[in-house]
Amino acid sequence: MIKKKRKKITRRRKKSIFSNFFFSFSLFSSIIIFSALGFLLFSPRFQINNLTISGNNNLSTEEIEKIANDKIKTSFSLMGIDFVTESIFLSLGGKIEQIKEAMPEIERISIKKNFPSGISLEIVEKRPLALWKCDNKEFLVDKNGSFIRNLETDDDTSSLIKIEESECTDLDKKESINNILKISEVLSKEEINVLDCNIFSDRLKINTDANFFIFFDQKQDLLWQIEKLTAVFERNSQIKEGIGIKYIDLRFDNQAIIQK
Repeated sequence: MIKKKRKKITRRRKKSIFSNFFFSFSLFSSIIIFSALGFLLFSPRFQINNLTISGNNNLSTEEIEKIANDKIKTSFSLMGIDFVTESIFLSLGGKIEQIKEAMPEIERISIKKNFPSGISLEIVEKRPLALWKCDNKEFLVDKNGSFIRNLETDDDTSSLIKIEESECTDLDKKESINNILKISEVLSKEEINVLDCNIFSDRLKINTDANFFIFFDQKQDLLWQIEKLTAVFERNSQIKEGIGIKYIDLRFDNQAIIQK
């Protein structure tokens, strides 16, 4: 009986020693990890205090800095305590998207971390391609149909495509702009320029500087309609001069109706 009791006591001691070691090791590791995280997140050495902006031409550097300084802050609560940090070690990918949302004029932002406490933001601005009109509102859009900003009184729009949407809906502006650019490319080969465009729910009207306009069907294959237009120019060289031509209608099957 005595031997059995000694064996049980010995086993309990080993288990207790192992448990104590595991607990101590876990506690020590947790302290090290949390201390390291606290140092990286809250040490003044790693708080962003040097922000460099480059690449912007039309956008104010001060305005970008103001928004960026606000967006790079990260706040969270722990055990009922609020914390705010601008640690350079935090991922700034989501913050960059927030800056772009706040400034639609920006197309892309490249970020470079300059350790220990600086970041550089290289700005690529959107380039206006078209002046879009809808519901008495005028605004600039880029090649993807993305909103840039509302039209301002001192904006020079002479080089922009003028597009008026007659029925303002959830139109795919990128697709519409791509279609207009394809049409413009064909017309330019005939030395004809696009003056402006009118987009309706079922048709696209292209006004040219040759004193006639062209109708395209929004719901039919555009490439086939462009092919018909090319054939019209090949058969009648005087059309590009707009002599006695009111419009060309490409919306009906294999026909290209020329209204004089």
